[in-house]
Parts: sequence; structure tokens; C-alpha cells
Amino acid sequence: MKIKADLHNHLSTLSNIPKEFNKVLDIAKKRLGKNGILGIINGGDDNRYENFINLRGYEKQNIGNAIYVPEKEILVLRGQELFLKQGHILILGLKSNIKSKNENLEYLLKSTKDNNGIIIAAHLFFFGGIGPYLEKNPELLKYFDGIEIHNGEAFYGNKKAKNFYNKIKNDYDIGACSFQDGHSLYEIGLSYTCLEQPFFENSDKLNSSLRKSIRKHKDFSKDNQHFSIFGSLDHSLKYLPIEILLKLGLVKNYVK
Repeated sequence: MKIKADLHNHLSTLSNIPKEFNKVLDIAKKRLGKNGILGIINGGDDNRYENFINLRGYEKQNIGNAIYVPEKEILVLRGQELFLKQGHILILGLKSNIKSKNENLEYLLKSTKDNNGIIIAAHLFFFGGIGPYLEKNPELLKYFDGIEIHNGEAFYGNKKAKNFYNKIKNDYDIGACSFQDGHSLYEIGLSYTCLEQPFFENSDKLNSSLRKSIRKHKDFSKDNQHFSIFGSLDHSLKYLPIEILLKLGLVKNYVK
């Protein structure tokens, strides 16, 4: 059975997590439907996923790397976005954050796979995208399960990401993903990927079945690809000063 998945959401900028657990689930159910999956992504080393699922609200079943909310029939998946010097990557389905400081990229990717994590290349040719690095080092694509060919907050780069994916999709076991990358409640589920429903009896089955579904997803014609101009402008205005400080070497890490 096909379900809708928006696996790249931060809910807010700079880790100011909204306190309305039920409201987030209500929006997710409305946009993603029965058995939809919402990925809540920690920005770097923050704990916004953990902070969110600990809020009071609907009954939830914790399976380690995700929670299931029976009343809304929605799965909320744990993720992390790593801000590497080579570019940003999404790690989905691990139970704790990866410490990525000064790690060799290939070692980091391999160790993530060894721990059953799902790896997605985020907004390839937008701010902080890993696309240029992968163009020069295509051998690293073997570690990736999916490429974000549409990012709902990227006001440039999505077309180039699609073209890049179409060039490599027949050479690698890698799927096409359309996610919103939302930083506000109104962006939840505006962009989504239609995947086969994964199993979620436990964390290992969830990761294995979700990875398989993502990798098989090469036709993105039925996915929803929404561009949020207001969300993009709002997040960019908050993010740009931090990016300037990073370039100047005045800060060494940040949360998205």
C-alpha cells in the first residue's frame, strides 16, 4: 500500500520547538493521510525530535527511532541533518545523534550504514548542498539510499538536482525524494514522497523496509512538490547571518 512521507521537517528555525504536539499531528494527518510518515529532524547536535515526542498530547507508542500515534494513524520518524564541510546529509532512523566533528566523510557514511541508518543527500544544489562534492566523487553515491530531488524551501537548485538524479539513477540503487524541509507548522507535509508502507513492529524492521521503499522510488511524477516562498524567505533570513559567521570562522557549529 502506498503512503505519503515528508521525511525532512525541522518544525522551526533555531530549535525553538513548538509546544503543540496535537496540532502537529493534526496537520500531519490532514496533509499526509492514514499511515503517513513525518520525519522530525534534529539540526546538527540538537534534540528537537526528543523534545517534541516528550510533549503531552495524543497517546504514542515509542519504537526507539520513531513513535506511532494510533489516534491519528501517523508515524513520526527520528532524523538528523549533518552540516558537513562537503555538504548537508540527512540520517534517518537512528536512535541517537551522530557526532560528526572532524570525521572522514566515507568513514561516516560507512559507519552509518553499518548501524542501519538511512542516508539521504539533502537539497543537493541549494545552500550547503552536497551535490557539487558528489559530482566530483560519484563513488560515494553507493552509500546513499535517496537523493532529495525536490526541497520545498530551495528557491534554486531543484531542477539541477532532478537532472543529476536522472543521470545516475540507472547506475546506483538510489531513490528520488521530495520533502518540504519545513521550519514552521504551516509547511508540514506540503511536499511528500509516495512510498510503500514500511513495517514498524520494531526499529530494525522500520529502517530496513523504509530503505527498500526509498531505493525503489525512481518515478517521482506522483509526488507532491510544493515550493514555500514565505517559508524559504523566513528561514533564509534567519539562517544567512549564521552562514556568514561560519564563513568568517567566528562560529564552528550551528543549529538549523
